[in-house]
Amino acid sequence: MTHILSSWKGKVIVATGGVAVASGLVIGGMVATSGNAAPPKTATPVSADNASAAAMPPFRLPFPCGQKWRGDTTASSAHTKYEIDFNQGRDLSNVDEGRTVVAAAAGTVIRSTRHVNQSGYGNHVVVQHSGGYQSWYAHLKYRSVKVGQKVKSGTKIGAVGRTTRPSNSGMTAHLHYEVRKNGQYPPVAAYFSGKRFPYPQPRPGVTLTACKGGSTPPPASPVAKICGKGFKQIDSRALGKAGRVYLGYNKANKNNCVITVKGKGKKVKMSAFLQPKGGKAKTDTGNFTQYAGPVKVAAPGKCVKWGGYIGSTKWYSGWSHCG
Repeated sequence: MTHILSSWKGKVIVATGGVAVASGLVIGGMVATSGNAAPPKTATPVSADNASAAAMPPFRLPFPCGQKWRGDTTASSAHTKYEIDFNQGRDLSNVDEGRTVVAAAAGTVIRSTRHVNQSGYGNHVVVQHSGGYQSWYAHLKYRSVKVGQKVKSGTKIGAVGRTTRPSNSGMTAHLHYEVRKNGQYPPVAAYFSGKRFPYPQPRPGVTLTACKGGSTPPPASPVAKICGKGFKQIDSRALGKAGRVYLGYNKANKNNCVITVKGKGKKVKMSAFLQPKGGKAKTDTGNFTQYAGPVKVAAPGKCVKWGGYIGSTKWYSGWSHCG
């Protein structure tokens, strides 16, 4: 037997056989997947409160720098606890439809598809980031990226929309945003500019500014200059105020490159680290005036771990940037 339990903001929750079903929610102990996704996986609880900004990529608000957007987490049928709905203009209207949505952090697109009946996400994009984190962008009017594409923080991935199931066609335009750890549902708490989103947040929501504070775009990338011709930055991580570690990639020879960079000055103990999955780790460690590395490894079709340190400040990724 199927019952409509509730709806809010044009979103509908359905109960089937006594179990609540919504986009990506747990169904009889399984996580609902959709489209061309892999078979369902057993749900593993994730402690959102244990997800810290220090362990995450440097997420920014998923909109062009300087724009102000309101985020709310009102307990609609499509929300559990940590999903966020974003609007810029008047709430419960379609004035935001078509406005640009950008990647909240650098990564690789692992899903770019439209669900018609599989879930309520409609047009949606999923970006895989370092450390096992994923950002999800749902109800897009259109998608601007394809699976396998590497994106930088701020790369346009689509536009705000209201695509969903035909049965929920009255939904108004907004961006549904989530951060997941290791692909598991429910989502974890989101951070922007290094600050945790202030959950819970009833409508009309809290106003945030894109690229404010810690999410200001990093300085010009030194990857091409230090790693060499053909290398482009695909990710980076700030090491506090000491400097930054960069990951580069050369599409021509399939090589990855890691450098750890600080401002010129006195020699400091520094290190750059890179390891392909199934291979040996390579490091460049010593007392340097400006940078450690470049450390280069060929890793076609493989995930890598990368990172480094400056003095006592360090950061290392999990397996990421696979492909």
